[in-house]
Amino acid sequence: EAETAATLRWAATARGLRSQARVHISEEVDTDPMRGDREDPSPLQRRALWLGPLPGCSSFTDEPVFARVAGDPADPLVLYVHGSGPRNSSMFWNNMVEAVDALHPNLYHVAICCPGYGRSPGDRQIIRSYPGALIEGVIRACGKRSAAALVGSSQGACAVMNALLERPALAESVAVCHPVGHAVERYRAIKVPALLIFDTEDAGHPVEVGRRMREALPNPTYFEFTHSKDGAWEEQNMAPE
Repeated sequence: EAETAATLRWAATARGLRSQARVHISEEVDTDPMRGDREDPSPLQRRALWLGPLPGCSSFTDEPVFARVAGDPADPLVLYVHGSGPRNSSMFWNNMVEAVDALHPNLYHVAICCPGYGRSPGDRQIIRSYPGALIEGVIRACGKRSAAALVGSSQGACAVMNALLERPALAESVAVCHPVGHAVERYRAIKVPALLIFDTEDAGHPVEVGRRMREALPNPTYFEFTHSKDGAWEEQNMAPE
């Protein structure tokens, strides 16, 4: 009932925002806005937002995007995009956000549930078909022109790379783990620093593709690990790298 009421309140807010032609954030009114997440007594003060209507996205969606956020919105934005697993959501990045914040506390972390995933309504194809427009819409809904970093995993990695190909000024850097990519020779056009992390044993995210990405990107930092020998190397090392 609380979630239904929150949705109605969001809809009313969204109508008001549309009528005023301005942006774009409404706090979720919910007795448990971090439902499914764990308690967060830390200084991170994680909270939930609905982002929408997203600027520049009306041609393919008028649905809101759900996000878990942490930090001060005035600080540089780090935007996290999860992969395509059926249960994937913004929660994928919980540990990463904590690890990055421990090293660099003055960032604004926004982890979205891509349309059709987690708590976001909509079509799952949107993040594949409109990565540049969607990611720019989220960034603008957060009150920013660009992100300090885009962070992606698997399909989310492909999305952030494609977004930078479409809109090179979206971010100052990019970091991806277990990335997938298509025609990665195109990545020569991505000039920002890029962190790539691959598991040599992950058949779903072939390391051969990663090596081609490394060759194509002008400014890569590249790591390979082998899970059977190194364990969950990316979980321990992605944040500091």
